[in-house]
Amino acid sequence: MKWATAFATLLVVLLALALALGVPWAFRSGSASSSSSLACAVTDTACGGDEVEVFRMSDTSNAHAAAQGDATYTYRVCCGSVAALGLGTNCSGTYDTVLTLSAVGNAHVGSLGQYPTEVCLSADSVNVVDCMFVGSCSGSQACLATASGTDNAHVADCDGLDDYATKVCCYAGADMPVGGTAQLPDVSGSSGRNYIALAGLAAGALVALTAGAWYVRKRRWLG
Repeated sequence: MKWATAFATLLVVLLALALALGVPWAFRSGSASSSSSLACAVTDTACGGDEVEVFRMSDTSNAHAAAQGDATYTYRVCCGSVAALGLGTNCSGTYDTVLTLSAVGNAHVGSLGQYPTEVCLSADSVNVVDCMFVGSCSGSQACLATASGTDNAHVADCDGLDDYATKVCCYAGADMPVGGTAQLPDVSGSSGRNYIALAGLAAGALVALTAGAWYVRKRRWLG
């Protein structure tokens, strides 16, 4: 009975530890308490000092798009935050693809995988970024632009005048919005924490199984 009690206690502790490691991060995409502090707008002047230029547009409606810094287009999609998110436009680390361009300049836009030139929004490793083409932005998302479709599309701003039906929406914050699926391949970012959490869960299960096998063998030895 002492061995049974000790094994049961060990198993409970190991499972609790595995769940503590795995659940909060591995299932972060289901968080209902997420709140994005991201704010984006289209402007014909330079982005503010606390903002990043994500890409450019030829106009505020029925427009072509270009990569950031394009000298031909003067309308800039600028994003900033009241929180310290470490916003950037890197396509590495903690990031997601906002849209893709058919060329660096004078381009049509598409969703992820449509064109080779990626336009990205990034944050520091303690936050997450999630961008998507959807029918409407949720309360936790910022609207960067509207698009005529998900491929070979023109763009417009999000001011409610001459907008397109498809919205390009992004979230940036500490928790993934409900249903969010960010592209976070770098282990230094949120995806890495998810992988580590799942690894912790698997390791805890492996240890529990090993302990169980050991206990069974011990019982056999003791007769």
